[in-house]
Amino acid sequence: MSASGRLGLLSDVDAITNVIIKTMPLDPQWDYRFPLRKEFAEDHYKYTRMLFEYFLDPYFDDWTVMVIEDVDPAGSEKLKIVSIGVWDVSYLNKRKDGPLYLCTNCLEIANREVDKRGGSTRRDANQQHFDAFHNGQAKAYKKYFGNIGPEQLHLQILATLPDFQRRGHATRLCRWGMDVIRRESLKDISVMASPMGYHLYTRLGFDHLATVIIQVLGEDEKLALQAMKYVSIVDGKLANL
Repeated sequence: MSASGRLGLLSDVDAITNVIIKTMPLDPQWDYRFPLRKEFAEDHYKYTRMLFEYFLDPYFDDWTVMVIEDVDPAGSEKLKIVSIGVWDVSYLNKRKDGPLYLCTNCLEIANREVDKRGGSTRRDANQQHFDAFHNGQAKAYKKYFGNIGPEQLHLQILATLPDFQRRGHATRLCRWGMDVIRRESLKDISVMASPMGYHLYTRLGFDHLATVIIQVLGEDEKLALQAMKYVSIVDGKLANL
């Protein structure tokens, strides 16, 4: 039985949350934002799951979650979700409703939804780091991505379970986005890359735009992210020229 890709469903939320909980601690930004996740594991699971409920809910159609299923190496023939990609597809609503469409920063709105349901009191996060991370990303989006405009696809999250890495799953999820921008005649894919993804995106042809430093004023601790873009090529010409 070979790996297969499909659209993520709301019924997949527990399996997807499991991928995030087990994978994202390998990424420095996870420690930066959630240093108390082990002490408050219940909060960490609860609010991570809540965010993905939002991403997967068909009502919030600014998001598409793609998943890869693969066979468990323990010997079971049953497929399970091992890799996920969360895509900001708000270009669809921005094309339909115009540039003043509400979701100029869809991730900020997603986090507000979690906050409404108790996320602002979560105990697993360093709130200053959490705020610096999201504020820093929002500024970087505006500067380098144009607030994720109507001609752009944005890759928000990419994660593969450690035991299933180096099997091409993340590449396959990225190529899904590449197919979308060619088919939809979009200009590019934007991503704020962590050290985990930087080399993958570089190999796939993403261009490095800038290093973005996330830091709370007065602290020595900081986080470096890479603003990157993949520009679509149509008939031998750059689509955004």
